[in-house]
Amino acid sequence: MSTESREALARTERLVLRDIGSSDLPVLERMWRDPVMRRYLGGPVSDEVAAERRMGDHTGGLMVTRSSGEIVGWCHLGRYRTGDLELSYVFLPESWGRGYAREACAAAIALAFDQFSHDVRLIAVTQEANLRSVRLLEALGMVRVDAFEEFDARQVMYAIDRPWAASGA
Repeated sequence: MSTESREALARTERLVLRDIGSSDLPVLERMWRDPVMRRYLGGPVSDEVAAERRMGDHTGGLMVTRSSGEIVGWCHLGRYRTGDLELSYVFLPESWGRGYAREACAAAIALAFDQFSHDVRLIAVTQEANLRSVRLLEALGMVRVDAFEEFDARQVMYAIDRPWAASGA
C-alpha cells in the first residue's frame, strides 16, 4: 500500500475526488497517450510532453475514483488564459456511459466555488465536435458563452456562475 496522502477533497454517492499521487502517473500517462481519450484534445502527446507532465506540478489535479479506489477519471481546476477559473476533465473509456463524469464534474464545480471563494464564474472549453462533452457541460447547467477556432478545430466555451451570483444575492 502506498504511503501517499489520499485525503478526499470531495465525495459523491459513488465517487471520491482526491489529490494526485505518484502511483497515479501510469493512469495519467494513459490519458495523455490514448488516441481515443485524446481524440478531441489534439491527439496523443509526444514522449517529451509526457516526460514534462510526469515531472510537472499536478496542483489542481483531482483523481476521480470509485469508493473502491478504482480510477475512473481526472478533473483539473485551474486558470484559463483569460484568468477565468476553468474545469478540465478526462475519463477512462471503460467508465463512459455510467454518469461518472457528470457526478465528478458537478462535485468539482462545487469544490471550485468553495476553494476559490472570490470567483463568480467557472468555464470549460471543449471542441464543438465533442458532442458527449457538450452534452455533459449543458447537463451541468453550463451555458455556451463563446466559440472560436483553435488547434485547427472549432472550440466552444461554456460557463456557470457561482450560485449566489446567479441568484442575484
